[in-house]
Amino acid sequence: MILGTDLLGRRLPSLVEGLACDRLFVLIDPALRQLQAERITVLQAELPPSTAYYSLECSGEESKTPSQLAELWSWLAEAGASRQSLLVIIGGGALLDLGGFAAATYMRGIRTINVPTTLLAMVDASVGGKTAIDFAGVKNLVGAFHLPEEVLIDTAFLETLPLEELLSGYGEIIKHASLQGEEAWYQLRRLGDPVGLSDAEWLELIRASVDYKASVVAADPRESGLRRILNAGHTVGHALEAFALARPQGQSLRHGEAIVLGLIVESYLTTELTGCSRDYLRQLLYLAQELYQPALYSCRDYGELISLMRQDKKNSHGLIRFVGIKAPGDWELLELSDEAPLRAALDFLRETFGRL
Repeated sequence: MILGTDLLGRRLPSLVEGLACDRLFVLIDPALRQLQAERITVLQAELPPSTAYYSLECSGEESKTPSQLAELWSWLAEAGASRQSLLVIIGGGALLDLGGFAAATYMRGIRTINVPTTLLAMVDASVGGKTAIDFAGVKNLVGAFHLPEEVLIDTAFLETLPLEELLSGYGEIIKHASLQGEEAWYQLRRLGDPVGLSDAEWLELIRASVDYKASVVAADPRESGLRRILNAGHTVGHALEAFALARPQGQSLRHGEAIVLGLIVESYLTTELTGCSRDYLRQLLYLAQELYQPALYSCRDYGELISLMRQDKKNSHGLIRFVGIKAPGDWELLELSDEAPLRAALDFLRETFGRL
């Protein structure tokens, strides 16, 4: 991982040169050509003239489809990509997921470099090698592990990031700090609202979050044990995210925001199932109320939400599984067979942010 500010044109060309590919392919979010036009132009001047570029609109989960995946396969094939080629993916988490899965499956795998351009992608999608598309209404149902050759995290991209995207990425940082322990959790709560953080503060915050995730991934690359803790908030969060996505005119719910709401529901369940202190839950709730909006669902939607939770990949033998955080750095893998506690936890979240 290479982390810094204004790195794109200075570091990426030398990374590409060091990996000695027969042909370079660059997949880029088209919005960046406008938002970061000068930096993209400088980068193109530094890359080999034979580089093939492709712009693909992939701004959210609704873009991670089989048809978009096939579009990328077609581009790679028609442009002559081989197993010795290199794909650089410059964009947000959805594009990294989609492009990474295309790379993992094209000719059984070609190398990639990830250049995340959103905070969420920097601290989540760019690290760990998980790639996927959504299928049959389920988030990340079809995917593969495919580690990038390198990750280039350039905080200059945060300068043009909308507030809602910044807060979405901050949700994953909240999760990582919750798992790390008391010191990381205290430091995050001390910062509070991330708006207005200096470059130095962002670099420190992102490095701590990415280093933590990388250490967990290194200890468990294939998610067979320890790495499961990174799914904290995701059993409920993914269901909330999928539910919001399916609503034709509903409130959009970004990934990091959904994970924070999922953490609240799962932490409430943890206090009920284990009898642990509610201190962490109260602190999390206070932080979430300061930064995030209510989850738009009603008690009539519980059946659909629970059905989505039951489709989570972590489940087994009809049990809903989740990571219960009892206190910062103190977690336990928990299971539910009875829906009643889950309905009570969904009630808790809905009523905490105001009855809808």
